[in-house]
Amino acid sequence: MATRRAVYSTGILRRPPKTKFALADIVNLTASTQRVTVQVFDWSNGTPVPLKVSPCGTRKCAVTIAPHRSVFLYADVSKVQFKYEVRIAQNIDKRLISNVTGFTNTPFTPQNGDTVLQNDLIRIR
Repeated sequence: MATRRAVYSTGILRRPPKTKFALADIVNLTASTQRVTVQVFDWSNGTPVPLKVSPCGTRKCAVTIAPHRSVFLYADVSKVQFKYEVRIAQNIDKRLISNVTGFTNTPFTPQNGDTVLQNDLIRIR
């Protein structure tokens, strides 16, 4: 039986001036390895412009997460003028939890209004 996958979006977020990074924290509480793909888009000009996501350094970053482990993926959004979006493709499983937060530069402080928790992500596919 094939595992069902879905794509979730933060929706478009307005970038506060101090936000430098969009970070996706993902925890795998399942007993099996999971694959997650993250994309970040700059929507400032009205169309989606993909940004590079680390640790891959590509515009679409896919990582494997071992059971009972967490990972984080991030994009530099410091040059985004107005708005950005984060999309996460993952298996549909309540034990695979994704949250997105906007952070400042060092010391990496989370920004108010720049956090989207798993329950607030919008399923778009």
